Amino acid sequence: MKQAARGFTLLEVLLAISLLGILMVLIGSSLISANRTLARSESFTARLDEVRASQNFLRRALQQALPLPLDPLAQGAPAVFLGEPQEMRYTASLPAHLGGGLHMQTLRLGGAEQERWLQIDFAKRIEQNATQAWGEPQRLLREVKHLRLSYSGLDQNGKPTDWLPRWPWPQRLPQRIRIDLEAQGPIAWPPLQIALRLDLSNSNAVGGAL
Repeated sequence: MKQAARGFTLLEVLLAISLLGILMVLIGSSLISANRTLARSESFTARLDEVRASQNFLRRALQQALPLPLDPLAQGAPAVFLGEPQEMRYTASLPAHLGGGLHMQTLRLGGAEQERWLQIDFAKRIEQNATQAWGEPQRLLREVKHLRLSYSGLDQNGKPTDWLPRWPWPQRLPQRIRIDLEAQGPIAWPPLQIALRLDLSNSNAVGGAL
């Protein structure tokens, strides 16, 4: 007679179940870790794209800044550039895919203390002596803690200045602008220095004599 096949003992079954449970825990942990890594990677990439897009926009806009009056109806020599520690106003053209045309652009922080962002406001030049608010303020970068703007150019004697927290000659453009900010997120804001292409610092054509 053939001997009956021997089955698994209760201890062996319990051991197999325990090993299977450990294996499932390891697989689950690996999947969770992979998902977290993917989420961090996506967050890193999205933030990197946001920082790059913000810097590219500001670089292009400021390189094309024009010495046009910010308030065409102002008496006397009109201001063409406003440079404060946390706010900057200038006139530049927008690219065609954003509507084109000359716009007065104001760079500043928006939001409240708990949630602040870098934003830019637009006012379109509709005729020689008038501007009109245009569109909604655009958020360039989220989760910004602090913004610091600096300016350099030539002083009233034609000598180069150091970096200044305020631009004291609003009737003419500075030569260079530096934008520093502290932001949250996985990507730090790289120092951004922009040289204006249109340099009228030595000209009396805009804003009177130096």
